[in-house]
Amino acid sequence: MSISGVISNFFKRRVSQPVLNLLRQGMTPRKLAATVAAGTVIGIMPALGLTTILCTAVAARFRLNIAATVLVSYLVQPLQLLLALPFIRMGISLFGLSELRLSITEMQAMFKADWLYALNKLWQACLAGVSVWGLMALPLGGLLYVLLLPVFKRVLPKPQESVV
Repeated sequence: MSISGVISNFFKRRVSQPVLNLLRQGMTPRKLAATVAAGTVIGIMPALGLTTILCTAVAARFRLNIAATVLVSYLVQPLQLLLALPFIRMGISLFGLSELRLSITEMQAMFKADWLYALNKLWQACLAGVSVWGLMALPLGGLLYVLLLPVFKRVLPKPQESVV
């Protein structure tokens, strides 16, 4: 089997099939749009390791499908890695933490000089990034919901009325 066949098979088995299974399990377009929006927004939070806990809590609170919400957050993890540094940089500039530098050499120098100080500064930078994400989360989630709802209304099968 060729490399492209292996990749294609993996993609079908691990990405497209679980998503199709979610679409077939009878979720309404509103619930599915809310699930995908919540999983996407939480999945890009620039704090590694907290997305699963937060997805579970939000999905349970709003009675969304927990497994689907966590799955969506896992699928957007590459975006989380790509957006972490921009969120942190925006937080540094927004909160006036200009003494923080994020170059590798400066971080190495900070850790060599005083590793507790370096951890404290990196914690502040991460917290600033999460704060910026928090400011953008609700508008972004609302926008995703509004954009996805008509798509899912068109794509999902119509529920059949039962005759009594």
